[in-house]
Amino acid sequence: MRPTRALRRTGLAVVALLAAGLAGAGTAPTGAAPLARTEAVTDVVELRPLQTRDRRFVDDLGRDVLLRGANVNSLGEYWQGVPGLGPTFALTAEDYDLMAAHGFSVVRLLVTWSRVEPTRGAIDQAYLDEVSEVVDQLAAHGIYSVIDMHQDAYTATISTADPADCPAGTTPAKGWDGAPAWATITDGLSTCLTNGERNSSPAVNRAWNNFYDDHDGIRTRFAAAWGAIAERFAGRPEVAGFDVLNEPETSIPADDLKPKYEAMLAQVIAAIRGAEAGAPFDHIIFIEPTVPAGNNSNGIVIPDPAAAGVSTENISASVHNYSESIGGGSIEGLNEGIDALTAGLGIPNWGGEYGFWDTSQETLAKARRYAADEDRLAWGGAWWQWRQSCGDPHAVSWSGSSVVAGTGVSTHLNLVQCPGDERLGPNEAFLDILGRGYPRATPGRIVELRSDPTTGELKVKASVGVAGGELVVWTPAPDNAAHPISTFGLTDVVAHPVDGGRLITATVTEAGTYALWIGEPDEDLSTTTTEPSPGEPTAPAPATPIPGAAGYTG
Repeated sequence: MRPTRALRRTGLAVVALLAAGLAGAGTAPTGAAPLARTEAVTDVVELRPLQTRDRRFVDDLGRDVLLRGANVNSLGEYWQGVPGLGPTFALTAEDYDLMAAHGFSVVRLLVTWSRVEPTRGAIDQAYLDEVSEVVDQLAAHGIYSVIDMHQDAYTATISTADPADCPAGTTPAKGWDGAPAWATITDGLSTCLTNGERNSSPAVNRAWNNFYDDHDGIRTRFAAAWGAIAERFAGRPEVAGFDVLNEPETSIPADDLKPKYEAMLAQVIAAIRGAEAGAPFDHIIFIEPTVPAGNNSNGIVIPDPAAAGVSTENISASVHNYSESIGGGSIEGLNEGIDALTAGLGIPNWGGEYGFWDTSQETLAKARRYAADEDRLAWGGAWWQWRQSCGDPHAVSWSGSSVVAGTGVSTHLNLVQCPGDERLGPNEAFLDILGRGYPRATPGRIVELRSDPTTGELKVKASVGVAGGELVVWTPAPDNAAHPISTFGLTDVVAHPVDGGRLITATVTEAGTYALWIGEPDEDLSTTTTEPSPGEPTAPAPATPIPGAAGYTG
């Protein structure tokens, strides 16, 4: 059969809306005020348990799930260098609404060990209540959470008290975020930075080494803290997974650090899986490579599952790609390397951080290239970040004997005028790229994904071994003649108007290839073979959780 125009111009759009019980409703383009009659995202989207299979994330119905959204640091405990200027912003109801109105399916939710376990051996349940409340609010807007144990430069408790103490050739250090004071063992070494990078002080380097060595049992307590988090969120499908440790430092040469890092990961994974043993499914665990930020010559540790004696079941890599923003190389080149590496390990990758910090035409072109490559690979990821306070350690600096906030506009997904923390509203230039159309849940396997944030055109092509699954697609494109919906191999196509755009649902009619376009179709699938892709099951085969199975990769 030839592609059929499911919603042709206004007439068929109204028919679909009538079928959904929403006759006369409509949607507004991103950035415009939504029309009155819209559906809630959660009327259309259900956050189902996620697992890994065949290097992708799938729900318990066997559908490919793309997790796309942003980092949120509101619950992190950061060093405060400027009195009276907080380092974070609390989330508001408007924030949750804005995320949903830009099609977010995930937030990487930063938490901090110093707040999870401020006193040794005592988990702060009130803090976990705060985390749970944010998870609940996100879920109420159809958004998964990835709970990320965040750190930068190990801790908030290492900073230079008096810049005059720093010898020539070194610079004073700001504090950052991460470990509690009781787990920060510096052996009295200098806090001054040897090369300007935040991990380059002897104090931070020693703190990392004592952590990896489990000095005084601090690494064991870190694993126990993770066990407490996993116990709190066990069995909750609105949590997509747990990110073990943000950007761990390569504090000694990689070959020497590798067995220690692998031992730490195995210890944490065992604690998480033990805490989830009675739950109906295991959460995905996200593992990062170590980063030689303080000393590039130390290299990168890519953990080896076989060497650590653990499995990669329900484990994903989470590699941060800052190429062409703060790092060298090309966006596409690093993604290719990540894809090849994770293919060799047999696990997926999720881009836990990427981002840009100005809206020049050159930078926006890079951001669009990142988006196109993410679509090519059918990956998800989280933009860094939702909003940054003028008091964030990223935004302040030493000036003489004091720390001062910068001036100008903090340019993230939301804009903030510094130094006064004046909220200027959403950064639509970035949000239009991040919030482009994509499939939230795809029966079978995605074969091709292309999405143009400028025109709103979208192509989702997939292969499935069995009929009957429901496709769910987000689009910010308005319901008009320029954005017709066409399909092949799909029926019961309905466009649900939601704030900021539409959620399109459709049912797969038969095994084989199917597709959905917003805009004109670019191929005639009726002349192609519609056999399932190699490895695609020919009967429903949701991922089977394996309680207690530990595993990881870098």
